[in-house]
Amino acid sequence: MQDTILVFSRSREQAVLAARTLRYREVYCLPVPFDTPAAEALRPGVRGAVVICECGGSMDGFDTALLDGSVPVLALGGAAVFVCEYFGGSAEEAVPGRVAVTLSMNDDTLFEGIDPGERMLPAPSALNLPEALKPIATATEQVIGFQHTQLPLYALQYPIERNDPDSAQLLFNFASAVCGMQPEWTEDANIDRAIEHIRECAPEGRVLCAVSGGVDSAVCARLTSMAVGDRLLCVFIDTGLFREGEPETVAETFRSEIGIEVERVDAHESFLRALSGVTSPRDKERIASQLMTQVLIKQFMHEPDIQTIVMGTNLTDTLFETGRTADITAGSRTIRVCEPIRSLFKDEVRRIAGRLSLPAVITGRQPFPSSGLALRVMTNVTAERLQLLRKADMLLRTEILEGGHDRRLWQFYATLSENPDSPGGYAVCLRATQTAQGGAVAARLPYDLLERTTEKILAEVPGAARVVYDLTPSAHYGELE
Repeated sequence: MQDTILVFSRSREQAVLAARTLRYREVYCLPVPFDTPAAEALRPGVRGAVVICECGGSMDGFDTALLDGSVPVLALGGAAVFVCEYFGGSAEEAVPGRVAVTLSMNDDTLFEGIDPGERMLPAPSALNLPEALKPIATATEQVIGFQHTQLPLYALQYPIERNDPDSAQLLFNFASAVCGMQPEWTEDANIDRAIEHIRECAPEGRVLCAVSGGVDSAVCARLTSMAVGDRLLCVFIDTGLFREGEPETVAETFRSEIGIEVERVDAHESFLRALSGVTSPRDKERIASQLMTQVLIKQFMHEPDIQTIVMGTNLTDTLFETGRTADITAGSRTIRVCEPIRSLFKDEVRRIAGRLSLPAVITGRQPFPSSGLALRVMTNVTAERLQLLRKADMLLRTEILEGGHDRRLWQFYATLSENPDSPGGYAVCLRATQTAQGGAVAARLPYDLLERTTEKILAEVPGAARVVYDLTPSAHYGELE
């Protein structure tokens, strides 16, 4: 059983940030739903828990049985106020906003490597501690942190923030010095675990791995090849929803640079029929996912020796979900489902891809929706509209790549919609984003690049009557990202 630190937070962003911060320090950490019962959470291998709540946030649903000393607990932010009051203390109401404070800390292993001094923090509440709690940190002489006198329980009104070395050090000190965790969450160890898992799932028979050209499926294909050798069968389902030249590039890259042959299955007509008349983004994703499963089941029927399918499900896809993906029934056969990277965040998968020396065309591939270009046709999908979008997208990509702007961008692509003021015409929306504060903001592309791209789209994409550039931040961008 893998030793782990659990993270409880209502905020998915905060839970992921804390977990990734510890994992970057090679300590295994897993976010769990905030209302997970203690009896369910405290399974063998759990060495500690981090509880995070925004200042003034609700702790409703949190199981206080986690505070009984079964494992060490670190309560942060508003969770520290809750714990203080739970043990009989009180807290003065804080003034909203961030304030400048002078942070002082006791000589404790929890604060090793963290210097006292001036900080800008969300305004903390002055804590009045009961006898069971002793102060360990103050902000401008007001108590903001404490330790239980009998239990392995720490609490501190200090936020976990991106790019803050002190909060990262605080988490690591708690995990290593208090919980006794060892830095064992390394790329090599994760590769070994994945290979062992694949061998356990597929002791015999052929193993099918569906590849899409993305980093998740490529890593799974490489790991499966290492685990089962020539028992691996890789297939690429050509849905007709890929970007210009992508199906050919995927097959050639796997063959020439990874050393794995890929069988291409042409299913574009099936996907076009299934998506005909569908306009809802959620429905497009659902239909594409269901049809992909159906196409794979047909593949099973042609390959009676297949007993296992490897899927590139990662932790980002399944966060806060429980259990494993159900096995697949193909006629009278049951195909085992193996998910070797299910415990890894996307950035960890990319690091493993680098460790496995996968080519940059795969490791650097931009996020791409499972329904492909269908999601970027902002109306019902037709072969004509897909081809128009493919052309517009290629023109934008060419300008960005030739100018070397791709190195600073997270995503860039085009979408296609009906032009509201030109019946029968289309509007092309260009989108380019950069990561910022955990989200994405519109990139400030050079105006001459946008001007050239617009001219080419209007000249080379039949029916394109309008070209716009999308400045919407990702937090307000719906499902398209």
